Amino acid sequence: MKTSMIKSFKNLSVLFILCFFAGCSDNNERKEIGENIINDNADLFVSNLYTISPENTQIFLIKKVSGGDFIDEHCDSIVEMEGLNLVENCKKELYEFLNKEGFDINENTKYVSFDLEKFPSKRTVKLIVDEQEIREKEYIEVSFSNFYIDNKLEKGFVIVRESNLSNGRYGGKVEIYFFENKGNRWKLYKNEMLLTA
Repeated sequence: MKTSMIKSFKNLSVLFILCFFAGCSDNNERKEIGENIINDNADLFVSNLYTISPENTQIFLIKKVSGGDFIDEHCDSIVEMEGLNLVENCKKELYEFLNKEGFDINENTKYVSFDLEKFPSKRTVKLIVDEQEIREKEYIEVSFSNFYIDNKLEKGFVIVRESNLSNGRYGGKVEIYFFENKGNRWKLYKNEMLLTA
């Protein structure tokens, strides 16, 4: 009896270890895909910024990709009105918007998360940990959130948030970029505006 229990325990341990390494391998692959997508499209992300014309405006990029969840943060900031379910409806609309592309996104979705070590743009972009590092009076802050890769669909998306502080005016926008794998190369196939300020 004890021998069979020990064998069962050993088998479960081996299975757990294999599952753990398979999960790690999948996460590492998604991270690598994410890094490649950002590196290959760095100039595109910068050229699509709302008000990028002043050459002396500093651009700061938050190093942590998927450090936050735009859907939760945006919808949870809405002031709820009795009986209208505004927060719940906001999330539902954003999930439906994303899922039109074939995804299966919901409140339990896990996004790819990693730190950027470089951002190969022709423009000077300073990588920072958080906005407390910014000492400029005029600047543009950019962050990537909700980075999702679906290897079965061979599609992915990332939400790019831009905050622009210039001449005492706050502005910016939130866009979503959709990518698909074409011959082992992830290509942008469309981007959509979600919000402007």
